[in-house]
Amino acid sequence: MEKRKLEYYEKKYERNPVEDAIKCISNKWTLHILRDLFLGKTRFSEFQTNRKTLDNKALTRCLKTMEKNELIEKIVENDEVEYHLTEKGHSLNKVFYELLIFALENDKENEHYNEYEKEELRKMYLEILDLEHEDSSHNTPDN
Repeated sequence: MEKRKLEYYEKKYERNPVEDAIKCISNKWTLHILRDLFLGKTRFSEFQTNRKTLDNKALTRCLKTMEKNELIEKIVENDEVEYHLTEKGHSLNKVFYELLIFALENDKENEHYNEYEKEELRKMYLEILDLEHEDSSHNTPDN
C-alpha cells in the first residue's frame, strides 16, 4: 500500500477494530467458556468442570463480561440459570476455528499434539463449531 494512502487510513481509523474484537475474548476464561457453550454446556457448574483454578468469583465476573459484550445471554427459568450464545457469540465460531488452526500449524515440532491428534482436533472442531461445510481453506483430507 502506498505511504500516503496508509497514512490516511491510519489517521481516519485510529481505532483498531481487531483490537476491539480481541478485547471481547481476551479474558483468561472466555475462550474456555465459549468452547463449552459450543459443546452444549449451559450451566455455571459445567463451566467449572476440570478447571480447578476457576473459582466462582472469576467465573461470575467472566460471564458478566461476556453478557456485557453480548456474546452470551443469561436465561433464568424456574429458578434454573442457563447461559446461551447470542448470534454475536455464535459468530465467533470461525474465529475460534482459525485460532485452533493457527495453534496447530505453529506446533511444528509436535510439542503438544501429534499429526493424528491435530487432524482429529480439526475434524472435531469443524463439527462442534458447525463449520463442516467451510473447511476448503485448510488442507484436511476427508472433509
